[in-house]
Amino acid sequence: MAKVLLNVFVDYETLGRTVNILTEQGATGFYCLEYWGVSPQNWTGFVIKEEPEMAIEAIRDHTERAIQVNTVVGEDRVEAVIDALATGLAGKRYTVLRLPVDSIRVAAP
Repeated sequence: MAKVLLNVFVDYETLGRTVNILTEQGATGFYCLEYWGVSPQNWTGFVIKEEPEMAIEAIRDHTERAIQVNTVVGEDRVEAVIDALATGLAGKRYTVLRLPVDSIRVAAP
């Protein structure tokens, strides 16, 4: 069975709900990355001056804390997981990327 990597981008406050949804849908593992992101509508027309300090300051001032939750699921479960996220995160901001997995190698000494 083919596997799919789901990258779910959510606001920081939505992390617990997102992990619970994935767990309820049978995700047996996941990993999270914390980052600072900006929505396209907030960035439209914005230009950063090419001075490093000014660029860093602009990014700090215009980004928001967010989390990327990643999990691998069977291809047959993808639509159910995405539907569950849509229902469970209704009214919340989120993005789901779906990437095919060519291979998985786990080393557990």
